[in-house]
Amino acid sequence: MIDPFANNHQSMQVGNLVIENQTDKVTIYGDIDITRDKTGRAAIEELHQLTSAILNAMDTQNLDAPSNDNNDRSDTTIANPFL
Repeated sequence: MIDPFANNHQSMQVGNLVIENQTDKVTIYGDIDITRDKTGRAAIEELHQLTSAILNAMDTQNLDAPSNDNNDRSDTTIANPFL
């Protein structure tokens, strides 16, 4: 299990979902099949624990503060090396 918003190097996988931890966001991508069996039950329980941990982490933070890492774009402009 990741520690939401604590660092920029943790990741985990649930089914084909990839969860990447960053200090300003948690990125989730991929897909998962929640089947009506023990495997599906285990997957949804893990997702439930993950989303609960994310909510708990958000409850301890000031959500009104502006995000420093809200996108992956740099604020600097670089010269085009192909020109």
